Amino acid sequence: MKRWKGSIARTAAALGLFAAAGAGVLLAPTASAQPAGADAAISAHYTDKGGASSPLGEKVGAVYAFGPDGAAQDYAGGKIVYSPETGAKVMYGAILDKYLALGGADAGIGYPTNDESDAPVAGTARFSEFSAPEGATIEWSPQNGAWMVRGPIRTAWSHLHATDGTLGAPASDTTLANGVYSQTFHGQNGTPVDIRWSQADGFVTVPPEIATQLSGLDVSAPGAPPGASVNAPEQSSGTTADTSSSSSSNTKWWALPIGLVIAAAAGGLATMVTRGGRGGGSATPPLASTGDPRTRAPAMAGAGAMAGTAHGSHLATPRERERGFGIA
Repeated sequence: MKRWKGSIARTAAALGLFAAAGAGVLLAPTASAQPAGADAAISAHYTDKGGASSPLGEKVGAVYAFGPDGAAQDYAGGKIVYSPETGAKVMYGAILDKYLALGGADAGIGYPTNDESDAPVAGTARFSEFSAPEGATIEWSPQNGAWMVRGPIRTAWSHLHATDGTLGAPASDTTLANGVYSQTFHGQNGTPVDIRWSQADGFVTVPPEIATQLSGLDVSAPGAPPGASVNAPEQSSGTTADTSSSSSSNTKWWALPIGLVIAAAAGGLATMVTRGGRGGGSATPPLASTGDPRTRAPAMAGAGAMAGTAHGSHLATPRERERGFGIA
């Protein structure tokens, strides 16, 4: 009887442990699953970049969940990071290390929106852009290392032509405390620049004269990536283009050649009418192209001739006086 009771007790204990283990599995937090199609997208991008013969090198492990809704694949020389919104993008070395050290996609930086690229600025800088709503860039150079620029300060940096401009290369990461963004840049000519922004005070800089170049700057939208034109009609990835201003710029651009064509046509017509009134003569030959600098002067002269031949304003030449023409 005692043996039977002991057997029952041992069996009950084992079942209890099994139930507890099962409950632990059910209650434990689960890692976020990688999005559908991530593996295929990463593999395709890896192949496009040259596979194992590229700087990425050989695969290390398998694709895994990364950040709130993305995935990543490690390689001997870097990483490919994927999200449904940004696609698969390549990252390497110091920029990748900085991204991970700052918390990556889990820290509000977002996912990379471009393959790590050479920055079109002085020196040998490289950069990656990220999908943070306020804009975020990590730029690296052998002289300055890798630093993140984000938010309103990134917009100011872009506005001042990034590393090639007044601020120069970043010398620290952008920090945010109590609504104030702060950062230090190397500046130009060896003079560092401290810059901060808040909703209450706008931009404040040391030296102070740099802040005057940022007066009235709209920080509601991210600026262009390093080296890009802030007024370009087409923006790089992660930046929204202003189609209304682009349309306006295109309209203004076409106004000049159209105006020259109209002026040339009017001038030619005026010359033909004037010469016809004088008793004939050969017509003015048509302009070869309004874009040819050698033809712009006749076009403008023709426009002036038309304005000068209004009724009652023409001055007769001696020959015309002899023939009785053109007397006002």
